[in-house]
This record gives sequence, structure tokens and C-alpha cells, in this order.
Amino acid sequence: MSGMHPFDEGFEPPEDCVLWCSTRSYELHVLDDGATVDLDWWNRHLERDEQEIRLKGRDLDGRVVSGGRATVLRNDLRLGSDLVAGGPDALGLLYLCAAWQSGHASRQVRRRFPDVRNPHAPKGVDPLATITAVLDHCAKRKRLPEVPTGSWSGWPDTPGVGVVLMAAYLWAVGATTEAGRVQLVDQHGVSTLIHQGWLENPAVTGFTLRRYNRYVEVLNSWADRAHTRPELVERWLVERWAARLHEARTGALAEPTLF
Repeated sequence: MSGMHPFDEGFEPPEDCVLWCSTRSYELHVLDDGATVDLDWWNRHLERDEQEIRLKGRDLDGRVVSGGRATVLRNDLRLGSDLVAGGPDALGLLYLCAAWQSGHASRQVRRRFPDVRNPHAPKGVDPLATITAVLDHCAKRKRLPEVPTGSWSGWPDTPGVGVVLMAAYLWAVGATTEAGRVQLVDQHGVSTLIHQGWLENPAVTGFTLRRYNRYVEVLNSWADRAHTRPELVERWLVERWAARLHEARTGALAEPTLF
């Protein structure tokens, strides 16, 4: 595969991954993958930030609710979602992605309110203009905007938004890169890849766009060889590391039906 580390040639998915993916469905284990979100916390922070956006969630019966602790499904992460009210659609979706990630039990994402205002915006210029321009470009063109030649990271300027959240937003709008369909990236999942022998920088926060593309190529390669979807491979990576942590703490296998 072009652009990949030489070690990745023949980098096969583990049997556990292939088996797990073969017994899971995209609709149930990806689209219906839910996170518990404290709507009051998010909407209070949005109000304090003088944002018109408000987030919603679902109760146990699937009805849309506006407060308390509620469920957000991965399938809710899309433009025009019923769970976002007010403000620019793209920016609202970004906050919904942040809420879903930080509320997910298996993902290593600390709850943090993204400060997306550009601190260097000239007087009289909307401090949200930088982030909204990037988000709108990605939503409309399904690709990241070009960055100036010589940029060390390859990522566009997105104040307050790191690689993990940006990847979730890009997945939500159906964006692609040179490596293919954008996929979520999580520290737990990358740690599993490193444990399996992937020779890359283990810190997700330092991923350049080039390194992220190599990561996406690995997911696509494993999905092809396992005859499954890359989203399921990514979910296995995350869940496998969570199981390893549980085993290390308790000495017992976590969720024996998973692995």
C-alpha cells in the first residue's frame, strides 16, 4: 500500500479482530453505538460562551429530550441532526461530536468544552470565522481545505479542536482524505495498534495529517482482509484496549463475549 510504513506491508489483522468483526453489524455496533451525555453541562457551557447552539439527546425510549443525562447515538452525528438546535449547523455538529466522544464509556476522551474562538482574530472580525470556514468547507466539499505549503502538521487551522475531535467531525460529514473515508481515531485504539506492532508515534495528539492517513490506510487494509467495515475495525481496537485495561486491573477477562 502506497504511503505506508514498510512494516505495514503484510500487517495482518489479528484473528480476534476478524472474529469479532464477523459477528457484529455496522448498523448495531457502529450506528447504534451510544454515549451518555450530560446535556445540562454542555448547554450551560454553550450559554456561557454566548452560543445559540443547544444540544439534545434521547431517553430510554428514543424520544428527543433537552436536559439531564441522555443518550446520543453515533448515527445522530450528522448535519441537520435532531439533537442540535440553533446556531450554525456545522458548529453544532462539532459540539455534538465532542459530547458523544467524551460521554462514551470506552473512549479515552476527557470532557472538555472546546474553545473554538480564534484568539488572534483582528478587532472587528468574528472570532468564530476561522473554525466555521473550515467546518463548512469540510461539510460541503467532503474534504479538508488545502493548507499553506510548509505546514508541519498538514491540518488546517482549527482553534480549540484537536485531531481526535476533528476526525469525528470529518467522519460525521462523510469526508475523505487521500487514504479513503475518514475514520475516528482514539488513543485506546492507536495503543492497540502499537501493541500489535504498528511502528508509529503512539501519541494521537501529535498525529500529523500524513500519519493520520497511514492510520486510515491500516484500518482500510484490515477491513478488506477481514471482509468488514473499517468502522468495525476501529471499534474493535478501542474495545480491545479497554478490555486489556480491565484485565490488568482485575486479573479477569472483560466481556468474554467480545473477545
